[in-house]
Amino acid sequence: MAYFYSVRGWLEVEPEQFERLIAVVQWIQSDQSQSSEKALYAAGWCWQTTLINWRCYVFYGAEMQGSGLVFFQEMLDWAIAANLNLSGYFHARGEDGCRNQAYRITQDHLQIIKLEGLIPENP
Repeated sequence: MAYFYSVRGWLEVEPEQFERLIAVVQWIQSDQSQSSEKALYAAGWCWQTTLINWRCYVFYGAEMQGSGLVFFQEMLDWAIAANLNLSGYFHARGEDGCRNQAYRITQDHLQIIKLEGLIPENP
């Protein structure tokens, strides 16, 4: 039986780089060579359409099988490879709250952190 994760978080970027980040996300979403599972997970991105002060955000949220975490990391790697000086944070919470990890991005550097112990749905 498949094990699922709730993945949610954001990338933040300077307004001058926002359109380039959106182009990367749209490229990921439009890749016709992807499996149906990858196409489904690529659809989890959304973003603001109006600049609010000095930072722009692109959000991600999806329920995905554990195997989808590999593709999720690939999507982050593609965004980071664009050299946009990205920062961000994503949390992948296992369906039972026991398998958790964080994806921390600081100045185009990705760090994956395994989180130990039970993390309740609504602490």
